[in-house]
Amino acid sequence: MGKQDNIYEEGNLSGLPFSFNQEVTEVFEDMIDRSVPGYKTSLKLIAQFSKKYYQANTNCYDIGCSLGASSLAIISGANNAKVIAIDNSEAMITECNNRYGNLVADESIRFLQDDVCKSKLENASVICINYVIQFLKLAERDKLIKKAFEALVPGGVLLISEKVHFKNKFQSRRLFQLHHSFKSANGYSDLEIAGKRDSLEGVLLTETQEVHINRAISAGFSSAEKVLSNINFVTYKFVR
Repeated sequence: MGKQDNIYEEGNLSGLPFSFNQEVTEVFEDMIDRSVPGYKTSLKLIAQFSKKYYQANTNCYDIGCSLGASSLAIISGANNAKVIAIDNSEAMITECNNRYGNLVADESIRFLQDDVCKSKLENASVICINYVIQFLKLAERDKLIKKAFEALVPGGVLLISEKVHFKNKFQSRRLFQLHHSFKSANGYSDLEIAGKRDSLEGVLLTETQEVHINRAISAGFSSAEKVLSNINFVTYKFVR
């Protein structure tokens, strides 16, 4: 476990947008655990579905791997799986290679620093994109999901977790307040919550559940199922 997240203890004094730099890498585990309801459950689901859908002699991908939690979940669920974990953050990839040197050495995981929208995906039976699409430019999102579909073998699975918003403004506001309370209960002050929200402005752009499902169906997926919902965070399973 890394350091405790106190990056925004005094608000966003720098005025800089959020980025997955060295500072965030050092506190990332604490940050995501205290900020994302259902995060640990989403990892358990990745392990469960990896066990079910992994096919021998295929690749598994962790797109936007951060510190490799989803990669470890895939390996724990699927015997003999080989994971290719991709992230554009140098700090995250460096930390992953330092932490999981034994898994890298036996070729269970390969960590790549690359643009997830440009990385080559092929011969896959499991692809995981956990809380990543929300950080991509809108024009890149359809392309990534289409690329994931084309990389999957028949019967392969795409697992996506995302923060969402709702068309109904009352519902969105109610769940926004509930999420605020969740973070408060986990020790964040109102100033910290506001500081992080300011830093994420224009960086994290949520979409509705309908948009995520329609994007996957348009890409060619035959099955779309919501398998987890916690406040305004959801996990989907799309099967080719």
